[in-house]
Amino acid sequence: MHKKLILFALFSVNILSAQKIWDSTYYVKYKSRLIVSLYESYRHYETELSQFLTKDSLTKSKVLYYAQANNISGIEVNYDKINFSFGYASIPASDPKKTGKTDHFNLGLNVGGNKWILETNYRRYQGFYDRNTPKYDTAFTRPDSMHLDRKGVYTQFPHMTSTSYKMKFLFFTNSKRFSFKSGYSCSYRQIKSSFSWVITANGYYNTINNDSSMVPKQLNKFYDTHSTLKGMDVAAFSVYGGASFNLVIWRALFVNLTVLLGPEEQWRTYKNVGKDSLHYNRTTFYNSISGDVRGSIGLNFKRWFVTLSSVSDFSWYKSNDVMMVSKYVNGQFALGYRFKVKTPKIYQKFQQTKLYSYM
Repeated sequence: MHKKLILFALFSVNILSAQKIWDSTYYVKYKSRLIVSLYESYRHYETELSQFLTKDSLTKSKVLYYAQANNISGIEVNYDKINFSFGYASIPASDPKKTGKTDHFNLGLNVGGNKWILETNYRRYQGFYDRNTPKYDTAFTRPDSMHLDRKGVYTQFPHMTSTSYKMKFLFFTNSKRFSFKSGYSCSYRQIKSSFSWVITANGYYNTINNDSSMVPKQLNKFYDTHSTLKGMDVAAFSVYGGASFNLVIWRALFVNLTVLLGPEEQWRTYKNVGKDSLHYNRTTFYNSISGDVRGSIGLNFKRWFVTLSSVSDFSWYKSNDVMMVSKYVNGQFALGYRFKVKTPKIYQKFQQTKLYSYM
């Protein structure tokens, strides 16, 4: 199935990349502008572990590994078809005794124009806590004389580390009239409402590993032999589709909604304390799903713009006995300005290449 999807995607790219003229009544390009924006973002990263071995109507056995690295300040720089962003400051946890602390690093680099975009990013988080602790740990709310220091303290995994290396290719079938970037990096400006189908190809490598079991000891009875699970590595590839729509009012006020969903090919490695690693391959909708949902709203004028956006992605790792779901949500407020600059000579040469004409 994946081979047919790949061939279809390549065929679509070859046919549709012939569109070299855009409709200027629908969007505006900014080829010679250095676009700089400052942003404040709320980032939610969580991995959920659940089991199907023991009936649990109260969901006591569910573990919600939560990274305490939410509020981040950063800067984003765009020039023509290159986009770079990084976070430079974050607000520490309000009460690290209860939730622990998270060390984190995020880096993103995007290349592409209006026909296609190649998004790459790297994320690393170390230090998680279980938000589901109150459901199984009585000391959290009603500590006895021996556990007074555990009141309100979540189960913590200070050595648990999660990393993600991800590449996403987005191809827009209606690049003549639709601009995806106008709703996010604002290196384009949509001035009339438009819609496009989206073809996406994705590849990533995700890991989440602990120095001991990932399952809190109070939950061992639910997970049985899986209570020794200490980590999982996943390599995945997928080709699927979706749609994106820009609603524009008064040539400046805009709303974008983008939805992408499909099955993926997953190669999983489960790691256990004192046992050999287990390797599985999954491809079906039932066991391996990934998706990407994005939305933005804002004002996009000739020189400056302000946006409020949300980008979320998830991956579903299901087996007969246990399931893990990785979730990432980034809500962001950005204020930016387009500075008129002279195009560097070396970049002018790049603009004359065939590769540039296909972007």
